[in-house]
Amino acid sequence: MDKKKKEIIRLERESVIPILKPKLVMTLANLIEHSSDRTEFLKLCKRVEYTIRAWYLLQFEDLMQLYSLFDPVTGAKKLEQQNLTPEEIDVLEQNFLTYLFQVMEKSNFKITTDEEIDVALSGQYLLNLPITVDESKLDKGLLKKYFAEHPQENLPDFSDKYVIFRRGIGLDQTADYFVMEKVDMLIARFWAFLLRVTRLEKLLSRRSSGRHKKQPKKNEEIQPEPDEDELYVERIRLENMELRF
Repeated sequence: MDKKKKEIIRLERESVIPILKPKLVMTLANLIEHSSDRTEFLKLCKRVEYTIRAWYLLQFEDLMQLYSLFDPVTGAKKLEQQNLTPEEIDVLEQNFLTYLFQVMEKSNFKITTDEEIDVALSGQYLLNLPITVDESKLDKGLLKKYFAEHPQENLPDFSDKYVIFRRGIGLDQTADYFVMEKVDMLIARFWAFLLRVTRLEKLLSRRSSGRHKKQPKKNEEIQPEPDEDELYVERIRLENMELRF
């Protein structure tokens, strides 16, 4: 395949170390020669662990205390007992979201950006679980107000109703004959050929381009000296391959 036709995706390296904590601590401890220093190092690791756990515990308690006021079952009754004004309820809601996003960030969860959503939707993944969100039952002002006070870049179009968190990056490789997938691809290519012949492709592309704010970057060339925080991988999709049965 020609290098210019390769689909290169730029990924940000995660801060998570994919290793068990005891193994990491003991590996570092074994690098220390003196046993007394090794013992002090293990004590330091325990203190760091207890400090992190204490922070999470306090954040979780505050988070659950606020959530109890908005629980779908008993939240309305508790709010009525507190005799809170609508302005005070809005403040508590924003405090709850602030604690929630802080805990998710400390747990290395990230909000899926608009570009990542486009990349995910542009490919036909083999393991699909259709999920439908009943947007009529969602509060469209809660997250909108939060992101107005805490702006973030590349948020999806639905960020005013709900958000999707992700954590970790992995490479998925699947090997098979993919008979049905290849048949679907042949049908898709046949329809694409008909659209080009009838010139309906240009009309449909104009309508679809108006609905999407930003398309995923394709055909990017690998930089000779990429940043340490960036990772470049090639994405190989079935529709770009030569089909064989």
